[in-house]
Amino acid sequence: MTPIRIKTRIDSETLNLPELQPLVGKTVEIRVVEAGESAIDRLLDSDYRADCEADISPEVLLADVRAGLASIAGDMTADFAAERDER
Repeated sequence: MTPIRIKTRIDSETLNLPELQPLVGKTVEIRVVEAGESAIDRLLDSDYRADCEADISPEVLLADVRAGLASIAGDMTADFAAERDER
């Protein structure tokens, strides 16, 4: 299941979270964290991080990535340097 991320201000002990309606009656894990407003927090993509943390079965294995990269002929360092110099 894709995690549901809800950012809201808590103004009462009773919350109305319509995003959770499909989960009514199911056993769920709920985490509540006070949102920080630090400069680092504003730079981090917290939605992407939550998606990564929830992805426990990646479709591509690290070994497959390494095998794919190993099949590239030549030295990629020169290509990266040339592309950087073009900018």
